[in-house]
Order: sequence, then structure tokens, then C-alpha cells
Amino acid sequence: MMKTQILVLGMALSLFVIGCNKDDDNNTPATPLTAAEVRANAEMDNISDDVGYIAESESDETSSAGRTSGGNPSFLSGCAEVTTTISGTTWIRTIDFGTTNCTLFNGNMVRGKIIISFTNNFAATTRNISYSFENFYHNNRHVEGNRTIVKTIVNGHPQATISLDMTVTMENGAVYHRTGQRVREFIAGFLTPLNLYDNEFAITGSWVTTFPSGTVQTATITSALIVKWNCLYIVNGTIGITRNNTATTAVLNYGDGNCDDQATVTINGVVYPIDLGN
Repeated sequence: MMKTQILVLGMALSLFVIGCNKDDDNNTPATPLTAAEVRANAEMDNISDDVGYIAESESDETSSAGRTSGGNPSFLSGCAEVTTTISGTTWIRTIDFGTTNCTLFNGNMVRGKIIISFTNNFAATTRNISYSFENFYHNNRHVEGNRTIVKTIVNGHPQATISLDMTVTMENGAVYHRTGQRVREFIAGFLTPLNLYDNEFAITGSWVTTFPSGTVQTATITSALIVKWNCLYIVNGTIGITRNNTATTAVLNYGDGNCDDQATVTINGVVYPIDLGN
């Protein structure tokens, strides 16, 4: 899914920058979107989803015994060591991936620690989880920040509201900061934990990303993004994107639900087809 997001956002926002240049009444140059910024956007989306899912799933584990991931199918790598300390009703769970890269279920590489804090009210309909990082890297990008998740049940489906405040340092030293909110509803597969391939999520929310150049980009999901773990592509949903508070908005549309490589971007009423293929 990472390559898909890079291709789509790169093409869409290149067109978006052209549109802003044409419509800028103040003749202020639009800030171009570089390839590095496109990769950073996609990576931050990937980090948010991976870390959020790890924090959610590990906060549901009722055993306090130390363990190494393995046995039944798991999103975590077999080299992830999980330990728990308890103080009253508060549990602090550390997922230690070690100092060399481990491979998650979806192929992303991680190392370092994710530290999760929650209470032992496992049966509560609403639960609050906080997590932080210690020397944590995702695909060799350094991840810092503290985040919170509110887990609840909506229409019988698990739902997580993730508050973002994340700083990511790329391998070349470029620093990106993102704040905002992602809401992820687990719409299919949550009743079959031994089959990860039938997992399906609907993602909504909005966030603001500040680039090393100072450019500020706002992204708002206008129709829920549908993510299926048995498909390489986002299969449905739309995102509205603006940069530096300009009036022009690009709308990225991922399609009608089919697992295919087709999408569109609309700028000033003009629809451009996008081929997601490699």
C-alpha cells in the first residue's frame, strides 16, 4: 500500500500545485511538493496505522505474562518481546522489537520500543490508551511523540479514535510534524482473529502536516477510506487536500470499492484519471 499512496499523492499534488499557480490572485508562488514530501506523507500514514493497530490489539491482551510473539497469526513479528508491569489498575505494556529491524505482518520493518499504558477494565465499552516510543524506527524513520487512543464499540464494531502528535525524522535528517485525528472503524474480520487477511477498516479524520520547508498541508477524509488487508490498494474513499490555506482544493478519489489500480483526482472541476500500477 505504501507504493500506491506515493504514486497517487505524487501525481495528484503535482497537478494541485499547477492549479494553485494558475488561480493565485496574489501572484504568490505555490510551494511545489517534492518527492521527499510525498514519501513522508505516505510513511506517516503507514506509521499511524501500524502503531495504532499494535496499541489497540496489545491493550486487549489480558495476560500479564511476558511473551514473545508467535504461534497463532499475529500482526507482530516473532522477534517482538512483550512485557507488562502492573501498578494498581494501571498496566504498562512494552513491545520491544529489539535493536535490529523486525518484519510486521504487512511487511513494514520496525525496531525499538512502543510503550502502552491502559487500565485493566478490559470489559469496558470505552477504553483510553496512551502510548509513546523509545528509540523507535519504522522503515528506518525515527518516530517520536505521545499519542492517545479512545476505543469504543459503534454499531457492534470496534472503533479507535487516534489523536496524532507525531514527529518523524527521515533517513536524510528531514523532520516532519503531524497533528490531527484518525478514526478507524474495524468493519470486518474482528470476529476471526486467526485470519488476518479478512481484516477491513474504514478510516476517517483530518490532520495537518508541517514540512521541513515550513509548508503546511491539511488533509481531510471526506468519504471514509476503505482498507482491506487482502488488497494492495485503498479500495474506496476520498481525501480533500489544501496547502498553506489556499482556496484551491484537490480531491483524491480511490474508486468504487473494487480492488484495482484506478483512482482520480479532481481540481477546479476537472477530473484526472490516475493509474496506481507500478
